[in-house]
Amino acid sequence: MDTSPSSVRVSEGTQAQTESVMRLVEISAGYWLPRALQVVADLAIADALDQEPRSAADLAKSVGVDADALDRVLRLLASHGVFDRRKGKYVHNALSRSLRSDHPQSMRAYVRLVGLPVFWKSWGALEQVVRSGKPAVTDIFAYFKGHPEETEIFDAGMKSKAQSVISPVLAAYDFSIFGTLGDIGGGLGHLLQAVLKSVPKLRGVLFDQPHVVERVGVDETIANRLVLQGGDFFRGPLPRCDAYVLMEVLHDWTDERSRQILQQIRKAAPDKAKLLVVETVLPNESAWAAGHGEHFGNHLDINMLVLTGGRERTPDELAKLFADCGWQLARVIPTPSPYSIVEAVAA
Repeated sequence: MDTSPSSVRVSEGTQAQTESVMRLVEISAGYWLPRALQVVADLAIADALDQEPRSAADLAKSVGVDADALDRVLRLLASHGVFDRRKGKYVHNALSRSLRSDHPQSMRAYVRLVGLPVFWKSWGALEQVVRSGKPAVTDIFAYFKGHPEETEIFDAGMKSKAQSVISPVLAAYDFSIFGTLGDIGGGLGHLLQAVLKSVPKLRGVLFDQPHVVERVGVDETIANRLVLQGGDFFRGPLPRCDAYVLMEVLHDWTDERSRQILQQIRKAAPDKAKLLVVETVLPNESAWAAGHGEHFGNHLDINMLVLTGGRERTPDELAKLFADCGWQLARVIPTPSPYSIVEAVAA
């Protein structure tokens, strides 16, 4: 056996090359795993599996699918930590329980949302998006408005995603300093209602399009402190509040459209108002230089590129947007999640 330094170097080089090639293989085939997860969520496999281990054949009989195909899909997911496989049967673990519809932090609806045909079709057009710089969908919000069945999945998916962000936001910021909080583009009000429950004296205004606001279900315990207002945040008028929160709103829009939203808020805001933008904040160049460029926001940024034409932004990019619209960046507050609270003050 040749154990000379040159042969060791060749062996190490071959191994490194193989690892590099396989890494590209894994990345290029990355969509296989999430698609398997989405199908299992659609089929409600996690709901069919309770406390006792069950075979794929047994589960397949419960949901009406092919046993061998289901076994192979579950085996892939189990190899990545979603479900455990024991003696040819499947049992729940922390990740798979979160796919159950009745889990307190269920992510089933969000997984189904990401797996909707409109998402897959749009991502399939990524090359065209890159060539043109335009999203694959003309108006994703109009699309959901015209597809009520998918809108139900969208609403449920947004709720489940919001729930994963809300607790970290509440833990990271003191909302008790405000008298009135306006949630602009707040959808069905999951964030604002959670804030109002945590701060007994706070009043809130939920502002969104009329057809969105009319679907809001208000918790009776806070109904006397919550006002629902329908309108257009590009045109106003917006409510006058001590502070405003935008959770995953600006990232839906181009810089030009985002400036319109920020200008309308500034027009309505008192001079000492604060603005809280809850979004993923992309690493700046110094973070990249320090080897910290990996962030969930990089993934979400391409999703915005494909679906809405919007974008995630760095602190510097947000600061410039604010400065153009009468706001001044005060601080970026990290939370125990990929999301940050970007605080600005009226300039």
